[in-house]
Amino acid sequence: MSAKRILVAEDDPSIRRLLATILRRASYEVDTAANGRDAIEKTKQTDYDVIVLDLMMPVMTGVEVLAMLAVREPKPRFVVIMSAAPHDAIARASGANVFATLQKPLAINEIVATVDACIAAP
Repeated sequence: MSAKRILVAEDDPSIRRLLATILRRASYEVDTAANGRDAIEKTKQTDYDVIVLDLMMPVMTGVEVLAMLAVREPKPRFVVIMSAAPHDAIARASGANVFATLQKPLAINEIVATVDACIAAP
């Protein structure tokens, strides 16, 4: 069985690198995007099992990315939203393919457990 592919879309370089490292150590293949536009371009080239998406990014926000993904085929199987925004703002951004919403600052074990749960979901 091949490794599952994850896209981490996060504008903060240190958080992006940390998440990529953690998920690679958990045996996932990980690509990264520094903003929403970059994330959309990568989804045109690769089908991801899970997209870990920051809501507040430059160039194109996570909310705009979710809207674009909702009308594209193939859709990513799951999206995990992460944000430092207030909890109600995160909840409003949820869509049909949003598996979980995570409040920043993230706990390391929380992100891996959430991605693992996405992969294990039917």
